[in-house]
Parts: sequence; structure tokens; C-alpha cells
Amino acid sequence: MKKILIFISIPIVAILIAILALVVFVNPNQFKPLIVEQTKEQTGFDLVIDGDISWSFFPHIGFNIGKTQVLNPNGFKQAQVVKIDEVALDISVLPLLEKKLDIGNVTLNGADIFIHTLKDGRSNLDIMKQSVEGNADDSGNKEAETVAQKDPESTTVSGATDELAAPWQVSLAGIAVNNAKLEMIDDKNGSQLSLSDVNFALSQFQFDQWSKAEFNIKGKNNQQTFSAAGETEFKVSQDLKDYELRSTQLEAKFKDPSTDIEKLTVNLDSFKFDNANSMKVGVKGKAADMNIDINQAASLTVNKAMTFVRLDDMTVKGKVDGKALPLSPVNIDMASNVSFDLTKQYLDVTLKKLGINDLLIDGNAQVSLAPSIPKIVFDLHSPEINVDALLKQMNKGQTAADPKTASTANKAPAKSTSNVSQSEPDLSATRTLDVTGKVAIDKLTANNAKMQNVVTQFKVNRGVIDLQRLAANLYGGSVNANARIDARKNTPTYSIHKEVKGVQVQPLLKDVANMDFVSGTGNITADLTGQSFITDKVKQNLAGVIKLNFADGSFYGVNVAHEIRTVQALFNGKKAEADTVKKTDFSALTSTMNLSKGVMKTDNLAMQSPLLRILGKGQANYVNETVDFLVTTSIVGTLKGQGGKDTNELKDITLPISIKGTWAEPKIRPDLNAALDDQTKQKAKEKIDEAKVKAQKEVDRGIDKLLGGKDSDKNDDVKKAAGDLLNNLFK
Repeated sequence: MKKILIFISIPIVAILIAILALVVFVNPNQFKPLIVEQTKEQTGFDLVIDGDISWSFFPHIGFNIGKTQVLNPNGFKQAQVVKIDEVALDISVLPLLEKKLDIGNVTLNGADIFIHTLKDGRSNLDIMKQSVEGNADDSGNKEAETVAQKDPESTTVSGATDELAAPWQVSLAGIAVNNAKLEMIDDKNGSQLSLSDVNFALSQFQFDQWSKAEFNIKGKNNQQTFSAAGETEFKVSQDLKDYELRSTQLEAKFKDPSTDIEKLTVNLDSFKFDNANSMKVGVKGKAADMNIDINQAASLTVNKAMTFVRLDDMTVKGKVDGKALPLSPVNIDMASNVSFDLTKQYLDVTLKKLGINDLLIDGNAQVSLAPSIPKIVFDLHSPEINVDALLKQMNKGQTAADPKTASTANKAPAKSTSNVSQSEPDLSATRTLDVTGKVAIDKLTANNAKMQNVVTQFKVNRGVIDLQRLAANLYGGSVNANARIDARKNTPTYSIHKEVKGVQVQPLLKDVANMDFVSGTGNITADLTGQSFITDKVKQNLAGVIKLNFADGSFYGVNVAHEIRTVQALFNGKKAEADTVKKTDFSALTSTMNLSKGVMKTDNLAMQSPLLRILGKGQANYVNETVDFLVTTSIVGTLKGQGGKDTNELKDITLPISIKGTWAEPKIRPDLNAALDDQTKQKAKEKIDEAKVKAQKEVDRGIDKLLGGKDSDKNDDVKKAAGDLLNNLFK
């Protein structure tokens, strides 16, 4: 046993003596010329070692190199490519016998790296690139020649081959980079990137074992400044094909003239390809005049080929506020699943929930980026959207943000003038879209109109917006519409077809326009065309036909039966009874309205009721929002049951009614002058007819006396001539 120990200790002692002799008798500085020569040959750069090279012996054999510089060629702003204060490296010798490379601590202090690109595109890194490529070519040629000259049979040794093929075991005690700097100047693109205070620390490293790394850095890129610090644990396989991360934490800051990210945090509990990995991201700061405070969490999966990424159970919560937003603050609460296939260029989003303040949305969307124009398909749903409430919140936000603007907005608007510049909305973005969408809303309130079961389907394809379907239930009825907007030219054109069936008109008008002068069940068909989206031009260019068919309704504000009794009372010299109910019922109201150049005209307004027949004609100017109509009313039934007398007393009375004024406050009143004219004409006609009859009788009597005899044919001829003469006189 003693002999065995002596036998084993002999090589160990020999190695220790050799190491001791190397440290004591060999001056490492004598290798400086060789190092400089090899650096020049391998990289093309000139190396200057100002400091001494010294051996280190404990706990590992190693060396330290003092101040060292790698020089730039002429023509670059800075003399050095790399400048280092100190480099230290330790290596364990004995494990080398067992194909183990145990590296101690590697230390790099005060490294300063300078990369410069000139205006002509040349960089100081081009020198090293050319040298590396040249050396690679020479090495390849020499290797090929050596293989060709060798005798395979005489040189192939199975044991040696196996030994060479056996992998080395590599371990590293640690790496420390202290106070490093990097400066990259690009004169060609006019950019400058500077990194300072770069520190990096790596703990014990060994393949297939967990190691820990930490870093911090500060930087500046033109007008941008940033800093970052983080730590992680990682494990790398021997063949470098697999790696894992865990306990990864990153915190960063970023600032430029328009952005100030106070805190960006990334936390990754673990990461492994083809596995679900928990991830959290937080952002707090300011961007584009908006204050941002958002936190995101998800389960991240990435395949090994790095062509597929999936975020499951992704949640986003936070708040965004600022003057730039139409609605401020915006509280966000989102839950979704997202996947992206890089090979197919396909994005798939399942929106479980998107809450923006009181607005809730769910649905799904798919985006295909492979075509020249991205193709987007989505299907969204919301239980309730109140557009009016959103607009009110937006106005409230503007009031809080800028009281001066709000006070100005509350003043009476000035009359529009031709000097006010208006322009078409920019729809050019639609020419680069291929979007197919569907939006379903259970309850929708817009302009105070209340709708249910709203469904919208549309397609945007290269500048053409096709509203394929708009359907909704409202006020006891339904609306169905489709429309098309052609935005391929700067001035868009459009066409609209709409059908409204069974809608209760009075509550609709009350909610939308605060008007209640008409009630009934409304059926409306509209076919309209136009061009331009400038408000004034929309009204001027709108053209088409609107057909109305109202049933079982009433006009409020006028009691036609009472007005007829009033007229009749005036003829009879009596006082009219008081009007208790200002309402006129009808069983049907129809009209065809033609729209052109800002004016809507009709000449076939007709209303029927058990009592009345009303015909009307006139026009409404929807640019000035005024109305000018004249309707004529005739009695065809009885006034009994409406507090009146029998119809026989009022037969053949026709009452014209004038409707003039603004849409909001139309003035409805009977046209008594016209009514009196008609009545006077009727009485005059009756008097003339009576006078004609009396005159004819007197003429006939006189002719009989003159000609003697009543039965003479000659008498008849004379009477006929006299009658014609009388008719001409009474015309």
C-alpha cells in the first residue's frame, strides 16, 4: 500500500515542482512580443501591453495582465478599439489530465470598447472581420492538404479516436466585469450609442448545472437615456442545444423628449422550451403625454424552433390617463389567449374579457400577415354600450383637463361662415386593409335612442367599406340596413338602404329629438346616395327617396276636429268651444319624399281617419332644418264621439292647415284666410245659381207672352238662346 501511494504521489509532486519552477524561473513578460504578434495576425489590430504580466499561484495557477490597449488604425476618432485596466484568469492544472477544464475567476476591470463607422460605411471592426475570414480560409486549406497526405490505415487508432471524441468537462468559478464602457459612433447614420457603468457577475458555471448571473448597465442613444439591472439563474446542456432559465428579474428605465418610463419590470419564474412559463410585466411612466400604469401576467410557451409563441390566460390591468386621450382616465381590465405562428405569419387572439371603464367586450380575432395586405377577421360582442355616457365622460375629462376649453365649449356656438375650413376625413388607411368583422351588442344607446340585439357585419377591402348588415330591435320594431362607402378616391361616395318596420314613433322622437308631435307605428324605407363627409356637403349632396307609412297614430299640438268647429262657429256668428285635447287621430299616414340639394319635397302626403282625409304638400330644408307644409283637411265622417255635432252640419268644409318653422319648434295652425275664401266662394256660387234660375224663369215667361204660345218650336229656340246668354253673364 505504501508503494502504491508513493507511485501515485510521484507525478503529482512532479507537476507541482514544474508549476513552481514555471512561476519562479519563467518571466511571463517575455511572451509579450508573441502575444502582440499573434493578435496582429489573428485580428489585424495592434496590441500594446503597458502593464506587467504576472503569475498567480493560489488557489489556482493563473496570470494577471495590467493596462492593455488594442489600437485603431488611422482615420478613426479614438486611438484605441479596446482599452483594459486589468485582466485576470485562473486555471486548475491537475484536472486537465482528466479532460476537465476548471477555470477559476475571470476578472475584467475598466474595459473601454470603441466602435466607429465612418461616413463612407467603413468600420474599425472590418479589419478584424477580414483577418478572421482570411485565417479561416488558410486554416481550411492547410487542413485539407494534411488530410490528403496522411495514410488513413497508419494513422487511425481506435483508442485515440475515442479519446479525442470524448467531450471535455468545463467548469467556471465565475466572471466579473467591472466598470466597463462601450461607445458606438455611426457617422453614416448620424447615431451614437454609449454604454457606461457596465457590471456583470457570473457565479460558478458548469454544464447541466444551475448558475447565477447578475448585471447592471447605463446607456445613452442620441437623445435617449436608459438603465437596466437584473439577475437570472440558467442551465446549459453540454451540447449547447438546450437551456433553461429561472428566477429571472429585470428592472429598467427609459427616457427621451416624449417618453419617461420610470419603471419597467419583467419577472419570469421559469423558462423552458415547449413548456408553460409564468411571466409578469409591469410598466409605469409617461409616453406621448399619457400617464401609464399597467401590469400584465401570462403563461408563456415557446417551441424549440422559436417559430410559435403562445400566451395563455393573459391578463392586463391598469390605468392610462392624459390630455391626449379622448376619454381619461381609461381603466383597463383584459383577459385573453394569444398565439402567433411565425411560419404561417398568423396571429390568433381569443378575447375572454376587455373592460374599458364601464365598457365590456369579448370575442376573437385572427390576423394573417402573410399576404401583401394583412388580413384581419374578428367577431366581438358586448352586453351593453352607452355611447352617450362615453361622450359625457369624454367631455367631463376635457373639462377637468382644460377649464378654459370647457368654458369656451359651453358658450353659444358662433354662426358658421364660409371662411371656416373643412376637409374630408382621411380614409386612405382603408386602402391598405382587408378586414372582415362582426359586432354584436345586446343593448346600445346612441343619441339617446335605445336599441337591443344590435348586429353589425362589415368588410373593409382596399378602400371599399361594405356594411353588409346592420340589424337591431328598437321601440317595438326593427331596423335593417346595408351601406357601401367607396374611399378609393379623396372624396368618398356612399349608398344606403334602410328598412324600419313596426317602430313606435313617439317614444323614438321623444328620446332622439325631444319631439312628440306625432305617434303611431312607423314603417320607413330609405334609398339614399351621396358623396363627401364634410357636414355641409353631406346635406347638399344627399339624394334619394324616403317612403313613410305610419299606422294608428296621432298628431299632437292640433285638434283638427276642434279647428273645424271653430271655423263653423265663425260662419254662424257663434263662439267656439274651448279645446281640451290637442290631438288628431289617424289610421294611416303615407308619403313619398324626394331628397335633393339639401331639400326634401313631397306632394303626396296623405292621412286617413274615420273623421278626416288630409292631403299635404311642401318641403323641408335639412340644411337650415326648417319646414314649410300646407295640408288640407276634409270631413268625411262624424264629429260625434269627439265632442262635436253631427257631420251633416259640417259637410264639405275643407280646412287648410299650415306647418311652418324649425324642426324643433314647428308652428301648426289652421289657415283661416284660405278657409274663409273657400267658404265665400261656395256661398257666392249658391247665390249665382239661385239668380240664374230666377232669371231663366222670367225670360221664359216673357218669351211666351211675346210669341204667344208655350209649345211653339220657335219659342224653344229663342229660350235656348236666352239661356246661353244668361250663362255667359253669370260666369
